[in-house]
Amino acid sequence: ATQLAASAEFFSFGTNDLTQAAFSFSREDAENKFLPMYNDFGILQDNPFEVLDVQGVGQLIDMAVYRGREQRPDLKIGICGEQGGHPESIR
Repeated sequence: ATQLAASAEFFSFGTNDLTQAAFSFSREDAENKFLPMYNDFGILQDNPFEVLDVQGVGQLIDMAVYRGREQRPDLKIGICGEQGGHPESIR
């Protein structure tokens, strides 16, 4: 992130893609196969494709923002994806 910020004016995080990469499963597979069971058993509190996983994916975003702004303090930050419209995800 530090090297990227040297030539970037902004970072935009695709939360759906980042969630898929962090959890190593696709949204379609998760929602159609095992995600309801993960929620029922308390493995996940919410659908991570609807509500940002703050402790996991959120920390990855936070680290990238921190390192990017070390290089460029005025770096603009944005997110795109369903989570960006959910109040719990943008607090």
